Amino acid sequence: MSLYWIVEATGNPRFPVRIAIEQEGHTLFAVRAQDAWPVANGHVFCIRDPSHKEERDLFRELERVPVLQFDQFGKSLRITLDRPRKKRCEFLILEKKYKHREGTYEQIFFKTQAGTLEHRSRSRVALRPTNLPMIVAIDTMERYPWKFPRAQVERRALPAGDYALLVKEKILGVVERKSYENLLKDFGEIAILHQKLRELATYPYAAVVVEADYGDFLDPKRLKGRWPPSHGYRVLSELQVMHPKLPIIFARTRKEANLWTYGYFRAILKRVQREEESVEPFMAAEPFPAYTFQERLEDRILSLLQSNKDGLTGKELRALCPEADSSRIRSILQSLRKRGLVEGIGSRASTRWIYRDSSRNEHP
Repeated sequence: MSLYWIVEATGNPRFPVRIAIEQEGHTLFAVRAQDAWPVANGHVFCIRDPSHKEERDLFRELERVPVLQFDQFGKSLRITLDRPRKKRCEFLILEKKYKHREGTYEQIFFKTQAGTLEHRSRSRVALRPTNLPMIVAIDTMERYPWKFPRAQVERRALPAGDYALLVKEKILGVVERKSYENLLKDFGEIAILHQKLRELATYPYAAVVVEADYGDFLDPKRLKGRWPPSHGYRVLSELQVMHPKLPIIFARTRKEANLWTYGYFRAILKRVQREEESVEPFMAAEPFPAYTFQERLEDRILSLLQSNKDGLTGKELRALCPEADSSRIRSILQSLRKRGLVEGIGSRASTRWIYRDSSRNEHP
């Protein structure tokens, strides 16, 4: 269920453009804007789109682009589009109090990535301090546990990990602690380690924190012949690939690993509080989870050419990718050709595009 960025001309001189994020004809977010894209380092003022479907039937569509990412971050909606230029933007949604009467009103600013970087708040952290209590559970098997000042600490048998952050009696964040020797031993029991990491990754927030540097697992002196250095970097690389949503943090020392975990749990609490307090009506529909499109248009075209040994024409590619316009497909094909991934046989409209590996076999 792909998302699309749709820009339409409204005919209204004050807000001539409607910008919407839609999924299968269902509008998730829509505004009226003074321009279709902000100028460099600037912003566009917007208002909520008040139009009804009957009115929108009179609008003229200007562009329709697949959305790669769409999520909420604080008071902003951040969007990444599937095109080479003008691809990253955000809508900053603020609620302001009236100066001379009761009540609030909404302000929406449409900004580009460059405009966000130029803003004076670019170096501020995103999460505000929290007043939620920190409750940390430490597994009963931990012999010399880390310390968590200003936190309520309890010992219990944890289903996964060595340290857990409890919120409303539920485990929200989990950390698996590994010393150098622990992880080195796990290299010899890799199937068990994978099982533990799979269990860890089922929690909303989870991480593996190692009390060593990455380079320690490549150092022949520290390995002392137990494993070759090549085995160390191969195992560590594969662990991250096999568990892509589970960060593996090499924190160097016990003290720094403890500090990282304390900060991690504190940041989780801040985010929980922000989500509980968030009342901004960001969406036109029900709250929508963060969205990441799994396949870019370029990847899709390359995949189609790989699976068709006789190649495809531009017309055939447009039929297989109906959401993309002709100029975008042509641009991608030219880029793939320059990189040596495809070649075009024929001329102009009759050009047949062939994946280069296939062309070596079929067209010597």
